[in-house]
Parts: sequence; C-alpha cells; structure tokens
Amino acid sequence: MIKITTDRFGEMEFSEESVLRVLGGVIGFPELLGYVLIQRPNDVPFYWLQSVDDPSMALVLLDPLIFKPDYHPPLPEGLLVELDAQESEISLFAIVTIPQGRPQDMTANLLGPLAVCPRSHLARQLVLDDRLYTHRHPILG
Repeated sequence: MIKITTDRFGEMEFSEESVLRVLGGVIGFPELLGYVLIQRPNDVPFYWLQSVDDPSMALVLLDPLIFKPDYHPPLPEGLLVELDAQESEISLFAIVTIPQGRPQDMTANLLGPLAVCPRSHLARQLVLDDRLYTHRHPILG
C-alpha cells in the first residue's frame, strides 16, 4: 500500500496496482508520471487525477461525452500499442478548468484529452488537431 498526504483529500492510502502511469506526463508537468483516478460520491460526474509524485497536484477530469456527445476524436496511430489496449478499452477524459468563484464559466480541454486504459494502468495525454477542438470548450453552454 502507498500512503500520501494530499492538499485536497488529506491522507490517502491506495494499492500500487491502482496507480495510473501517464506516459510523458501531463502537459506542464512532464516529470509527474504516477496518478490515481478518484471519483468521490459528492463530485459525480467529475473525477480527480491526483498525482502520487506531488501531493499538491490534482486535476479535475470529466467524460467529454457528457457535454459534447459528438466528441469522437481519432486516436493517434500507435496509441493502442503504447497503452497496451484495445480501442474499446480506452476512456477519454477532458481536463477541466474552473475559474475561482465562477463555476458557471468552467471549460474543458478537448484539444488535449487524457486517454486511459484502466486494465493496463497506462494513460497518455493527447494533442489533437486545433482546427477541430479547443482547449477552452464551455461545459455549461
């Protein structure tokens, strides 16, 4: 078991098998590779991507199909091999930005989704075509 004390959740304990390895890290945090994906009952439909390498680092994630049902970007060639996954095993998550005091203005990064394969415990942040998607897609309107 791994124990960390996080800024948001206090002390957490989880198994080594639950750690998700983000290949190449998340944009802006390339040195942070280990994360746990957390969904707390009060936060549904949002998830937290909590770094195990830096307890102060956590990102809010959301399934983009919830607010953009036609979001089906093509997966880059080689991704399935890299994540040791079948296409049906890949879940895409958008990183959410919530402006301080203005949750109604939250946006999702559809340009750089996180592709996750829960079975292999591997993930990679993608960089998609900026003619199709934006990094500030409004969630609520």
